[in-house]
Amino acid sequence: MENEDLSILIKSAQGGSATDMATLASRFQKMIVVNCALRLDDNNQVEDVAQEVTEQLLSSLSQLRSPEAFTSWLEKIIVHTCIRNNKSSRSRKVREVGLEADDSQSLVDRLVEKDVNRLPEANFAQNQAREHLLSHIQQLPQSQRVPLVLHYFGALSYRQIAEVLRIKTGTVSSNISKGKRSLNQRLLDEL
Repeated sequence: MENEDLSILIKSAQGGSATDMATLASRFQKMIVVNCALRLDDNNQVEDVAQEVTEQLLSSLSQLRSPEAFTSWLEKIIVHTCIRNNKSSRSRKVREVGLEADDSQSLVDRLVEKDVNRLPEANFAQNQAREHLLSHIQQLPQSQRVPLVLHYFGALSYRQIAEVLRIKTGTVSSNISKGKRSLNQRLLDEL
């Protein structure tokens, strides 16, 4: 979506257009889910927290001063909601007696499954390649994985990622480059 079109959509949603609010939430739903999945300790909570983020987005949209800052603003909502949920989840786990290890699907499995379900006509080989790549991305150190995923899957600019993670833009660039080199090397090592 072009920046100008996004700005118009945001302003209309801020003005109370229910249709534009729904369109805005729908367009950013995948980004919200992927970012929640990356940040949450409990993968079983991804859908619930993504819904909470969407509700927060829509209820506080009137507070957004600059439509151009929407993506960074949304990222901050995601980060803070996930942090709050992780703290709550950890407290709950400590109180529970006999808590067993989480045997749910891994983040990568969930992301691949969602992609496959959204594209039922997709080529099996493409899905296998996507699954393979995501498994390597999941193995990257968090300092490389998070900026890489935010940039390529979340479509955030280096500047936006720097704002969200509260690091310098140069550090974002460096971490993404290191992550790409590491992925490249891992894939070459398999040949």
